[in-house]
Amino acid sequence: MNKTTTTNVRRAVAYVLAVWLCLVVGQAVAVTEPQGAYHVLVVGSEPEAITAAVAAAESGARTLLISEDERVGGLFVRGAMNVLDLRVTPVDYQRGLFERWWRAVGRGNAFDVARGERAFLDLLERAGVEVRLGAPPLAPLVHEGRVIGVTPAGESPIWADHVIDGSADAGLAAAAGARSTIGFAAIGLDARMVDTLVFQIDGVDWGALRQGARARGRSYAYVDDRVAYGHFAGHPAAFRASDPDIRLRGLNLGRQDDGSVLVNALLIYGLDPFDPASRADGLARAAAEVDAVIAWLALDVPGFAAARSGGVAEALYVRQTRHLVATCTLTVDHVLDSVVTDQDVAAGGYPLDVQTLRPSDDGFVFGLPDIYGARLCMSVPVDVDGVWVVGRSAGFDPIAQSSARVVPFGMALGEAVGVAAALGSALDMTPREVAHDPEVVRDVRESLASRGAYLPAVRPRRSVGPVGHPHYAEYRAMLRWGLAVGGYDNDPRLGVESSRTALVFLLSNVFQRAYHDEVTGQVLVARFGLDSGPLDAATAARITAAALCELERCPAGESWADLRASGLRVPEPSGNVRRGEAYALASLVLDGRRPGPDHAARRP
Repeated sequence: MNKTTTTNVRRAVAYVLAVWLCLVVGQAVAVTEPQGAYHVLVVGSEPEAITAAVAAAESGARTLLISEDERVGGLFVRGAMNVLDLRVTPVDYQRGLFERWWRAVGRGNAFDVARGERAFLDLLERAGVEVRLGAPPLAPLVHEGRVIGVTPAGESPIWADHVIDGSADAGLAAAAGARSTIGFAAIGLDARMVDTLVFQIDGVDWGALRQGARARGRSYAYVDDRVAYGHFAGHPAAFRASDPDIRLRGLNLGRQDDGSVLVNALLIYGLDPFDPASRADGLARAAAEVDAVIAWLALDVPGFAAARSGGVAEALYVRQTRHLVATCTLTVDHVLDSVVTDQDVAAGGYPLDVQTLRPSDDGFVFGLPDIYGARLCMSVPVDVDGVWVVGRSAGFDPIAQSSARVVPFGMALGEAVGVAAALGSALDMTPREVAHDPEVVRDVRESLASRGAYLPAVRPRRSVGPVGHPHYAEYRAMLRWGLAVGGYDNDPRLGVESSRTALVFLLSNVFQRAYHDEVTGQVLVARFGLDSGPLDAATAARITAAALCELERCPAGESWADLRASGLRVPEPSGNVRRGEAYALASLVLDGRRPGPDHAARRP
């Protein structure tokens, strides 16, 4: 769509709006060329939105940042999440605008929230970004499949060549018609990461905390001048809330300039993240537990004897909602295969850290990446043009998102999108055209390099984990579905012995996630029972053959040789079945199925 076409569209939409207002209000409204058009319009107050807006403005675009929130900073300010999820070894992965903001707040592992807010405002002001906070609800303005602006409720439209949805949940893009999946639906699991209320504790003796933690050893907790985190000998997790949907985990503490401490540990299950009333109720229920939590911590945690409540965050820390169906997707395979290309505009490497999904689990670490790249197309919806999405709801698969969700990475990708949007406006190109034009992407990369962004060298890299193991491929097949973990050391322990229980549960999960079948797992349990002892090859073969029969793929018999004839490439073990061989059996049942948004959409 060229500039002339865009102007004509604006006039046409203005005419339609005028006619509608005439019919509804009963009076004529003058039809004029809309005022206040922008090159780039950014929706949201999150850090990722801010870096997008600043980068666009610094690249020469007339830029507006607009948000329904009253303050800038999103999760870092309204959510009071002041401990940074960083990857700084072997190099600083997050540079550019994040580095500028980080230096302004002291370049520590945690920051003072008020100082962080001032640093965001300073970045916006210095870049010349127009900022409007406390806006009424915003609706996308869409014409012929392209977002061309937003309309604040009860007000005139605001036009823009490029719109960037920097809200945490990608709500504007969704309202414009961009598809997404929710939580872990793309891997066949109806769940999402737990929500958290950050709260403040005053009166903590940080010196005593540090000394006490040092005396108890590194397994107790890590403490420096700004952060403390660890299990604290299990004392926090032993807290029992009065509300069954509230739970305390190991502490993650961030010390502010005034000595107050912000606590990321209070978990809230069962919320509807898209229902403001549900969010408010969850926040209130968690806040009601804070005094009891502090009293419990004071019983055993060093330095907490005089601790008292200093209040709670004004908004929840929501880790996961939508996953944009984008024109390209960051997958866990990209992450673990260390994929870096000449089209990347940001780099990540944070652990694949999935926080607890239900009260019965403690979360999962799927692996520790070496490095991976992110492309602009991960921020472009498949279904609608004119809009970019930045932040945790961009085009990341659910497991990859457990690394890519961290704010410093999102700020780096946000900066890249801001540069790309400004360039797209100048070149009269849409987001989709920009993201898929290699020459334009190279221009974006050159601009980012001049801004100090980190763009790793493009070269072959080794995948992480036990690449040479004969069952590595089957391990990765299970991990794609969230059914295998590598941990921080990327070691899935493929050589440990499996059990009947482990194989039956693994196959049950394959049926549930890959086939949307909740029944077959129960059939297998009823037929073969559960036994935590070693699993012999003959029993494993019978269980797997039964599973294949449920799919109408019965082998000729129930022996290991029969499974080999049906496609199993693993020789029969001479001893008990090990985890890698169990993954191979489950992969035979999986039959090459891969997760994704289309898989989620097929769920009944």
